[in-house]
Amino acid sequence: MYRAFRHNKWKVTRNITRGGAMDVYAAFLSATSDLLEDHILNRLAAQTAPPVPSKLGPKVHVELLFCPTKVCAKSLDLGHARYADTPTASGEVRQSRFSATEPSDELKGIACSIHYGGKCFVHKDKGFSRTSWEFRKLRCSEAQAQKCLAFMREHEGDGFNKAGFFTEPVRRRLSCVPNLFQPTSALQMGEPKWFCSELVEAALRGSGIVEVGMTTPSAHPEILFQELKCLSVPSAPIERGSAITF
Repeated sequence: MYRAFRHNKWKVTRNITRGGAMDVYAAFLSATSDLLEDHILNRLAAQTAPPVPSKLGPKVHVELLFCPTKVCAKSLDLGHARYADTPTASGEVRQSRFSATEPSDELKGIACSIHYGGKCFVHKDKGFSRTSWEFRKLRCSEAQAQKCLAFMREHEGDGFNKAGFFTEPVRRRLSCVPNLFQPTSALQMGEPKWFCSELVEAALRGSGIVEVGMTTPSAHPEILFQELKCLSVPSAPIERGSAITF
């Protein structure tokens, strides 16, 4: 099992280096992020999360980010792409832009997820600040990345799974309790519904980026974050003073 996984990981990494069209990131927000509204759902998501040692608190939201790789101009500090919609700049300007403490320093691409009470979205041109989001770069082939994005587009407009989200802590503590509110359950009245980590995990598993059994369907964002740690690599880590959190 271990050998097969190591061999497969080498193969998908090789596919990326051949110049695939997109890099795929899972972008997480922690409970302490300034980007989060002071909303009862965010407080509840933090309170019901598994315990974590990080001062940043548990992860309470996740989005998938698809970044184009065909226009590659290496940055001076962080080594990732400047994209086609970014105007050409001088070396001094680029050095400032890619400074680890520069607020405008961001990853940019196609963002997919869902917010509380909203619909599944696919935003074509969204920027993610490295000072707010925590990124995990996923190992995948070009075909897997395209399939994952197609999954997100297929479910664009689906509603939010309130019942599934609010019953997740009960299911986690009582393993004998079945998930009656799966996205495609009959109780959803014929309209698939998702919460953020449920949607992201299904897209990653359905596209083969993660294998069946490596992640937990319909799990809390913090659980997905912990499970993806061994299936991904940290990218553009959050800086907090002199310490970097991975």
